Amino acid sequence: MRLSGRVLVHSPIRGPMLIQRAFPLLTALLLPLVAAAATDTRGQTTQAVQQFASRAELSRHLRALGYKVRGGVDKAETDRDEKRGASFPHFSSSFSVNGATYPFTMVGHPPATGRSSQFRSVIIPLRMNFVGFGPNQDVNHSFDPAPAVKNIVGSPLYEEAQYPNGFGQFGDQMQRAAFWNQMGDDHSWHVRMAGPVVTRTIDIEVTPQTGTALAQLGTYWTGDVLIDFMDSQIRTILQFIDIGPDELPVFVTGDVTAQALGYHSAFAIPGQGVTTALQTYAYTSWLDPTQVDPLFADVSTFNHELLEWMNDPFVNNVVPTWSYPPASDAQSGCSGNNMLEVGDPQGNGPTFPDFPTVLVTIAGVTYHLQQLVLWQWFTDLPSSAFGGWYTFPDPSSLKAPAVYCK
Repeated sequence: MRLSGRVLVHSPIRGPMLIQRAFPLLTALLLPLVAAAATDTRGQTTQAVQQFASRAELSRHLRALGYKVRGGVDKAETDRDEKRGASFPHFSSSFSVNGATYPFTMVGHPPATGRSSQFRSVIIPLRMNFVGFGPNQDVNHSFDPAPAVKNIVGSPLYEEAQYPNGFGQFGDQMQRAAFWNQMGDDHSWHVRMAGPVVTRTIDIEVTPQTGTALAQLGTYWTGDVLIDFMDSQIRTILQFIDIGPDELPVFVTGDVTAQALGYHSAFAIPGQGVTTALQTYAYTSWLDPTQVDPLFADVSTFNHELLEWMNDPFVNNVVPTWSYPPASDAQSGCSGNNMLEVGDPQGNGPTFPDFPTVLVTIAGVTYHLQQLVLWQWFTDLPSSAFGGWYTFPDPSSLKAPAVYCK
């Protein structure tokens, strides 16, 4: 479909990008989906506006949301796609633990080839319009995603900054640290994000049937919606906008969550004959850094989800079930998680206050980045990464690999 409007975004890597998307039809298609959800849902039809008494109470709410794992593609489909090259470049490798082999797929060309990759992403802002809340169903509030998008586009996920192992984008520097000793001698391998394309904002109506909370802390508003509702909206949008399997759609909400701070997923799209395309996508909330604790602020969720996409793009990299680090913390326990999700060990459990966000400033704006484990942390082996690291960007925050659940 060709569109009625244009959005111009400047990319320091790729140059100005011009994108057109037609949304009038899309908006019309989304509204019946919301109405159907309200019609089919039984139970409470009114929902009071919650009041957080303190920032600490808001933080407990956000901690309880955490991050979720959704969807995924069968490993055989991933392997076939790697050979066909139908999506973005990705490669496979494996590690062994106690005689068991754990294969994994990550973005980029094989590090030993020295071939660099640049990945395209499309940011899709979602304006979440909460309507009919309160005991009289007369409380409405709209959440503008524009500040979130502006902050994300200028963030270390797309712009370059200094890290312990060099100058570059956050994701590229983390992956280069992980595969430093598997590259060629010239260490020319990179996995960079191209400057993002930003679409026009899409409006989504949220009712008490599809929104789990509309809340205030003083004058600061937050919202939360059902994760199944959010995912159904995303899947519908993906049917009607021109995004290919070689692009990463990133759905962004400002000060609104979806029973999770963020998640990434993938699904197979049947094609002609025996061909199948694999579509990945990510959802990220963005929370105002002046209102929430640093662990949840601005791009902390996006850096969590983007790097999980880089390390497990098709949500099918299985590892031994691990315990939350560090083992010295009395709150450490079995995660019940057997996925190679690099953000979860330090950012999604009872011990994540042990790992403060790292602050990176670009053009006078300070961004909050979560600590993430390198894939070597899951292996129960001495790390093969740069400097023997297990985590990034502060390599001192973890000095030992995972402890597996018993």
